[in-house]
Amino acid sequence: MIFASHFGKFPACWALLLAVALSTPVPAQQAVPASAPAEAVQTADYRITQGDELALKFFYVPELNETATVRPDGKINLALIGDIQAAELTPEQFAQHLRVAYANHLRHPEVTVEIEKGFARQQVFVGGEVAHPGMQPLTPSLTLMRALIVAQGLKDTAAPNRVVILRRDATGASQVIETNFARQMRGKGGADPVLQPYDVVLVPPSRVAGLNKWIDLYIRRNLPIGFSYNINDRGEY
Repeated sequence: MIFASHFGKFPACWALLLAVALSTPVPAQQAVPASAPAEAVQTADYRITQGDELALKFFYVPELNETATVRPDGKINLALIGDIQAAELTPEQFAQHLRVAYANHLRHPEVTVEIEKGFARQQVFVGGEVAHPGMQPLTPSLTLMRALIVAQGLKDTAAPNRVVILRRDATGASQVIETNFARQMRGKGGADPVLQPYDVVLVPPSRVAGLNKWIDLYIRRNLPIGFSYNINDRGEY
């Protein structure tokens, strides 16, 4: 491999992580063309959130075209139909809701929804035994491996076989996704998980008796405002 001459400058786990990441292709549906600006990027999994700027384009009634910002309550206000919920929906789901809402007002309620500004405002948090923990901007192709690379790799004290992703689903319920990142670094861990808005990636230390209690302690002391996950003594999230 052409990078072999440079690996001596890095810890062994960081060198292996970089080598595997560079050889791992981005899934086709998540790939971002180099010429596409970040603000115009669309993916099927992207969910609208508060503060996003949406461009609504009506095929047959261009007079209704407009750009609207999603309010803190998750809604936008539109001509003819008033307030309508947008947050937590994908652009296509929201477009379908608009088609139904406008069906009583327009003969051909064909509309598309594009995110004018969205990805740059959404973030993930990477913490624990990484070189540089902190928040990272969410990009369409940000995977677990790439997020750890941005955090400049794992410390020698990390337990890569116990990396967890904390996530809120569309209903607000907490999810815990356990990953064996040690296998992924060896190219045997399956697909590299694609991160979602406000995911929390935690890399625990190699010597920790109670993983759930360590995660709880880390969350209480380190997560910034806006990240909220509750863990009880039984390890339930």
